[in-house]
Amino acid sequence: MAGLTMIAGLAAFTLIGVDCRFTSAAEPVSSILDVDDVMGTDPTFPYRETQLVISNDAIPLWIEALGKPNAQLQRVTADTIAIAHRRGMDGIDAALPALVGLAEQNDLAPSVRRAVVRTLIELDARDQAPLLTALADQHGPAISTLVEPALVRWKSPELSTQWLERLRDPGSPRQSLVTAIGGIGALRLQDGSDLLDRYVRDTTQPPGIRLAAARSLGQIADSGLVPLASGLIGQNDGALVADLLAIALMSRHTDSDAIELLRSMMDRESTAVQSEALRRLYEIDGNLVLEFVDQAVASPDVNVRRTAAQALIDSEDASRIAPLATLLDDVNPGLRRHLAAALFDLAQTPELRDEVIAQASGVLDRDSWRGCEQAARVLISLDHKPAGDRLVDLLRHPRGEVMVTAGWGLRRFGEKRHLPAMLGRATEIHQQFKTRQLTANSPGVVDLMSQLFQAFGEMEYHEADQLVRAYVPRSFTLGERARTAASWCVGFLYPDQAPEDLVQMLVERLNDVESLEPEYGSVRAMCAQSLGRMKAEAALPDLRRFATDFGGEVSFSCHWAIQQITGQSSPPSMPPVVIDYDDWFLRPISAEE
Repeated sequence: MAGLTMIAGLAAFTLIGVDCRFTSAAEPVSSILDVDDVMGTDPTFPYRETQLVISNDAIPLWIEALGKPNAQLQRVTADTIAIAHRRGMDGIDAALPALVGLAEQNDLAPSVRRAVVRTLIELDARDQAPLLTALADQHGPAISTLVEPALVRWKSPELSTQWLERLRDPGSPRQSLVTAIGGIGALRLQDGSDLLDRYVRDTTQPPGIRLAAARSLGQIADSGLVPLASGLIGQNDGALVADLLAIALMSRHTDSDAIELLRSMMDRESTAVQSEALRRLYEIDGNLVLEFVDQAVASPDVNVRRTAAQALIDSEDASRIAPLATLLDDVNPGLRRHLAAALFDLAQTPELRDEVIAQASGVLDRDSWRGCEQAARVLISLDHKPAGDRLVDLLRHPRGEVMVTAGWGLRRFGEKRHLPAMLGRATEIHQQFKTRQLTANSPGVVDLMSQLFQAFGEMEYHEADQLVRAYVPRSFTLGERARTAASWCVGFLYPDQAPEDLVQMLVERLNDVESLEPEYGSVRAMCAQSLGRMKAEAALPDLRRFATDFGGEVSFSCHWAIQQITGQSSPPSMPPVVIDYDDWFLRPISAEE
């Protein structure tokens, strides 16, 4: 195969992770704060970033490969094109004509045909729906199981007649019947309403078929299904399937009868039924959910609690803050974090701020670790400094998450009146390290020490000097983050002073790169920064040794320290490192190969 290079391995069949810093689409980040470090941002460095740039140079090669009379080559190339699309390669649509041409061949190997059909669907080739439908008709389940779900997603009418006929045929296979039911609902085919009604009522049908039919019938009709739904409930009052069928039928109904029917579902014992009913009420009008708040907030079903919480948030009512605040202690981590962010956002409205603070403070005063952690996040993010006294108490909370959050909050508040208590807690932990009551693996203690040491540095708390110094010398039992923070802290305790013994200690850590277990890079970087803050001229030879062009944390720290001591400008920021995937099944031969 002239012009084609076979790349060994099967990496082209999977999406591999790439360790690089590049911007990707993500959920909007809430403005509420999270536990962070100041030592990572003071100073800040223009670290050399890594950018993922996907070259599309291989596309002509892949198009050529699709035309080669080799089934394995065609199949794997089609799969590679699908992977390239998922990875976001620009211009991959250029392969569409070749894929379509291949799909139209009658003598195509079955494995190649399936691969090509999968790739056309991956490329969202909706304009090829007629071709894909013809292939599904011609080659049966091997292709139709791929094509029909795509036609449903695309709301393509190509198979609408066949789907209706399938509902009329009592011998239709179950999976193909479910697909047909979904297609009729997606297209909102009125001709299918009576057929769907029959399946919904037929108690001999499997529950999955009946529910699929109810959902599709609910998609078609926005009124008139309340009698059917009521009849189902009346025949078997309180039965799970009947209730779920009734709710599904109400998918687009917004009239008063539909609302009353959904309200009645909140009396059911099944939380699955309550969840579906409450979700539909919320879709109609969030205020309809508020009458069930007390019941919903206490529900064992997180989906019920989540819907109630969202309705409370949407109400933006001070009287609704209290039930919201109780969910800061929710057992579901995603929900309680969402509530913390929502309460912070609500507090940006002046009329709600005092109530949010009052309710969050009430949760903080309890001992439940989940509530304490999230209430602390809310109050710290709102810079509510009166919470500081309670945070001092929480430095001794048995849960590491609460301890660390409390230490972080006291650091952010920056109130010097709390420093003696913070030093007392840090000293207590250190003594427990020495007596082996605690270790670096004890939950939260190392991160708490890190926060406290950063606070001592920011507030230039010289009384902590002896304790902080104890964490600078080599020791792998005290925890990397605690020692990193201590090495960062001493520079703030001695700005422009450079005590000889401390300079020697920091230089030793900076130079520890050749021992059997070299010093942590993060500790070495912070030692360099502290030498710079202390204006330690004696350390210049050692700083210059490690002020390389590599662009790493230690290198940048040394450059920065040299600048602080000598006034020399720091190196300019470097262009990003551009990387690309190198695991394609086929790629052009480069000049280096």
